Amino acid sequence: MKLSEFSTCSELESLLPAYAESSLPTAEAERVVAHLPGCPACQQQLRELRALSADFDAALPEVPGTALRHNFMAMLEQQKQQLKPEAAFGGPAAPVAEQPAAKVISMWPTALASNWVRIAASIVLVAAGVFLGRQLPWSSQPGNTVATTAPATGQAAPATLAAALSGDSGHAVSASSRIALVTNSTKTAEPDDATVQVLLNTLNFDPNPNVRLAACEALYRLRDAPGVREGLANSLPIQTDPNVQIALIDMVVSLRVHRAVPQLQRLAKRPDALPVVRAQAEAGIGKLI
Repeated sequence: MKLSEFSTCSELESLLPAYAESSLPTAEAERVVAHLPGCPACQQQLRELRALSADFDAALPEVPGTALRHNFMAMLEQQKQQLKPEAAFGGPAAPVAEQPAAKVISMWPTALASNWVRIAASIVLVAAGVFLGRQLPWSSQPGNTVATTAPATGQAAPATLAAALSGDSGHAVSASSRIALVTNSTKTAEPDDATVQVLLNTLNFDPNPNVRLAACEALYRLRDAPGVREGLANSLPIQTDPNVQIALIDMVVSLRVHRAVPQLQRLAKRPDALPVVRAQAEAGIGKLI
């Protein structure tokens, strides 16, 4: 990699996490968008950041059951009683003689050790609570776990794929699982397979831009199937994420989809599109006309 390219990637690397969360100022976001089309390494890093963010959003905090919390509080109260001087010596503690004003004794090491012991004990108890919460019967009640129907490998039938991607099976499907489903869907698909329509629906309506990008790439692998090129062109006005917009522009230009010219013309004039997206659309029009 050239030094100038490496310097640019290094400069933008710190911006990618904020860009993945759509929290960058407009000027910096435009710099990132302008850099991404020519840098596969940054594109891959952005996909991984978005997938990780989607997994965090989909994860539910694991909360111990009510009975376990009650047991924990009772155990904690018992430990507190044992720490009292009455419990240790069977009677009230003798008053501590007051030290002369001129004599200063630092209690910091003792207090620090005591605090660390209590913190360590709390961590052990909480860890035990989470472990027991997973093992006891109430941890398997509906609503306490998130399951996915995404297969690890292989290709799903179109109907099964559509149900899994849309969550019709009743289970929440994370963005990373949907990306895996979309990626695997084209491994053995026939050109006239109904998988094409499922992928087009995913490209147009999935809420996660990374999943839409995966669907876009999957459709490009099926570019000779009926309806793919027209579907890519018709998706241009629907997209709002700049990465998906630029990916679609590159694909319709690469595939010489002349029917996409009207959509590109409208995209080039959209006030809500980033300048780099509008410029890419203008360049695409010049190549297709």
